[in-house]
Amino acid sequence: MTWPSFVFPFGAWFFLALVPLIVLYFLRLRRPRQVISSLVLWQAVIDDQRVNAPFQRFRRNLLLLLQVLILCLLVMALMQPFFSEELDSGEYVPVLIDCSASMAAVGQDEQTSRLDRAKDQVRALFGTTNIALFSFASTGKRLTEFTRDEHLLQQALDRIQPVSLPGRLDDVLRVTAAYARTHPIDRVIVFTDGNLAETSPVELPFTLDVRRVDVGGPNAGITEFNARRTGPEDWDVFVRVAGSGQELLETKVQLYLDGRLTAEDTAEVAVDESERFVFPIQAHRPVLLEVRLVPQSEDSLAADNVAWLSLPEARDLRVRVSPNLFSWQHALQVLPRIDMDAGEQSKRAAYDLMICDSADRQGSEAPVTVYTGVIPDDLRDLLTIEEDFAEVVDWDRTAPILSHVRLSQVSIGQQVILASGADEGDLEERGYEVLVHGATGPLLLQKRQGLNVSCYFLFHTDRSTLPYRVAFPVLVSNVVETALKRASLSEVSAAPTGVLPPVAVEPNREYTVRTPTGERFQVTSTATGLLTGIPAAAVGRYDMLDGDDVVASVGTGLLSAQETSLAAVEEIRFSELSVATQEAAEPRPGTEQPLWWILAALAFVFLLAEWWYFQRPREAVG
Repeated sequence: MTWPSFVFPFGAWFFLALVPLIVLYFLRLRRPRQVISSLVLWQAVIDDQRVNAPFQRFRRNLLLLLQVLILCLLVMALMQPFFSEELDSGEYVPVLIDCSASMAAVGQDEQTSRLDRAKDQVRALFGTTNIALFSFASTGKRLTEFTRDEHLLQQALDRIQPVSLPGRLDDVLRVTAAYARTHPIDRVIVFTDGNLAETSPVELPFTLDVRRVDVGGPNAGITEFNARRTGPEDWDVFVRVAGSGQELLETKVQLYLDGRLTAEDTAEVAVDESERFVFPIQAHRPVLLEVRLVPQSEDSLAADNVAWLSLPEARDLRVRVSPNLFSWQHALQVLPRIDMDAGEQSKRAAYDLMICDSADRQGSEAPVTVYTGVIPDDLRDLLTIEEDFAEVVDWDRTAPILSHVRLSQVSIGQQVILASGADEGDLEERGYEVLVHGATGPLLLQKRQGLNVSCYFLFHTDRSTLPYRVAFPVLVSNVVETALKRASLSEVSAAPTGVLPPVAVEPNREYTVRTPTGERFQVTSTATGLLTGIPAAAVGRYDMLDGDDVVASVGTGLLSAQETSLAAVEEIRFSELSVATQEAAEPRPGTEQPLWWILAALAFVFLLAEWWYFQRPREAVG
């Protein structure tokens, strides 16, 4: 026998209403006492007293029984019982739901989004098997364990909301693959709009069923937003607007500077026709730029209609150079906008660029550091230096600091030797990239650690002919340009959603971050005065508060050409196979057999029967 399940089991608490209903029927009537001569004519009164006794009234009163029955039927209907067909009872099916930005695209009725359509598809699976719900955008998140509890699944489904992040399958598939080690998972169902990458490096230990939902009309969005300094206080602001439809969509492009409308233009874009705008502005202090799109007709996605960009204060590049590196000092002196420190001791705790001839940084930090004549401590077992002649064999011409640099005629008085049995693969495993190759080993290495870049000239540049070549000032200029970009002093790009860029504040201090949705949370700055790793899942302005004072503001934008296009891939290629993205069918009727309406109908029938029985006309007694 299959027992029914309940959608709202907490409705059973309403059975407590039976208590006051029954108590009312046990209350005795308080009648006045009268002395009479005989009880023969009062037999009816005696019978009434007997009925008022406990259990006698409960057993013989038809009205009470009908009302108890009606109340029980109504409470049972409120609990919404149902019988569920047992289908695939032993199967475990993870269901992955795309909640990336493009899933918020709405149809022409401007009410049903792609995510709403996907949720309808997921609800059709409730009760058919053991389901675990996952949501994903740029990363994945598990919402429930495997369960058949429809109430729990519905609660998790209601919590899924679209976020302003691009969609990627890799992370959530790796999480699901980990579950396959503890559960017999044969297939995984993915509900998405297909706005994903065409390739994925993940190896699938299960069958992937990708069901695509297609809702949404034409869309226009901001895909690029950056600025380039053209003078001490002059900037050129670049904005690119793209579209998704085959027909041209007209939209206004508005640029705001600290909340004031500064420039405006009109764009007409389509799927193969984007437009790029240049707005010259002047800013002698830090400002916050905002660009908005005002569509002149239907627009399916609102998240890509606004983007923010912070312009920094105009200042010189702060450079720390070791006092003995005279060749670097001379090359830097002729460059504009350089604030150079070449003293015996560092003047600051933080610089934009450091050029050192030893591993001792004197407690200072910089996002870009160049070492000359220094072997990293973690490579001393792989590299050695000998006093011998060396030449450059080859170099990476695509590296930013070696752009337009020719090293073919540079002579070096020190030779770098790679340990026996070691190769460049050993260096790469430790995070180093070889930029310049010598005959016996590498000559220039680069290592990236988060946002920081370190370059190691394994030979001392003063022990070579490099400072006497035209390549040297070009090299120094490339290093300075790299530092200018990292310090946002020459080029600035709008921050995409995901994680905010580092924000400069007071060191070792707690700040409050206020998000565009009004949420607040606490973060503490680093010893160098940076707020890092702040999550930003929504488009808009993020304020850093010290108490009630705003000390810094950073804005984000979707800035994803893929999400703005609303395009769907026909198949996804994995390492060993390809999976087609099938268009999802309309939700099928569920396998549940609801019973609440039957119980409600029975309660109504008994209510009519009670009314008829006690209101029917009675025959007069002759």
